[in-house]
Amino acid sequence: MDALSVLNPSAEPGWKNYEDFAQGIDTNRLPSTRHWQGKNLNLTFEGAEPLRLDFHQEALSWRWGNERGVSAVDEVYLSPDRYFFSFALDEQSAECLAMVINCATRRVLAVRCGILPVGETQGGSRLTQAFFCGALGDAAPGGKPPELTRELIGYRTLNIYSPHHYYEHVYINTERYAWQNLRGEQFGHGDMDYATYYKFEPDMYLFTFREKIIPVCSVFFFDYQTGRCTGIFMGITASGDVQIRPAGALISKMSFTCYPTGVAPL
Repeated sequence: MDALSVLNPSAEPGWKNYEDFAQGIDTNRLPSTRHWQGKNLNLTFEGAEPLRLDFHQEALSWRWGNERGVSAVDEVYLSPDRYFFSFALDEQSAECLAMVINCATRRVLAVRCGILPVGETQGGSRLTQAFFCGALGDAAPGGKPPELTRELIGYRTLNIYSPHHYYEHVYINTERYAWQNLRGEQFGHGDMDYATYYKFEPDMYLFTFREKIIPVCSVFFFDYQTGRCTGIFMGITASGDVQIRPAGALISKMSFTCYPTGVAPL
């Protein structure tokens, strides 16, 4: 497949493909764990079928309503009681599920990511994301449920994925964020892409984006208490292959924009 064919036709000359910058972007990621090996999870969601996960030695079997499968799984112990999971939902990896859970409060937030066929877009991107708030098991969860938030809007942050991956983020409004590369293969490149923000707990957020030029999306758990983010990228390479890559960064807030009374972004 022509390398340019997977990019948006409006891509500027020299624009990088997914695999050109993704190598090593997991350097500062928390290590994978296997705390759930031999165990299972029963998850219930608002407005969706229950999800059952059975963890084996290096994979899991899952059942979500009428859907089921077996997939390799990545598990990360984020902090006491909190885990991040991600796994493909089909053999071609054209869909994946990423989620964060808190075993103490029993709260769950999951994101189902998918890729549309060539020529189709949803809001300008070939990547789709659906969000599901839920709970572990049948017991009533504690704390506040995850919810859409405006708390990140106005912040300018630095995300260091590795010594060769420095990215600046500016959270513009409830639907978009801006980024630029400060060090790495994409140095000097930047854009404004579609974003979604959920508050999971105080100073902890689930952040996702869907790019317009490169067919790639992300799911990241931001923990500003520890200054770490953990997540995945899902995208299409120049050869047309779908890849789900782990990623993670050291994160810090650099500045905040205050709007005058009566003026606020979307």
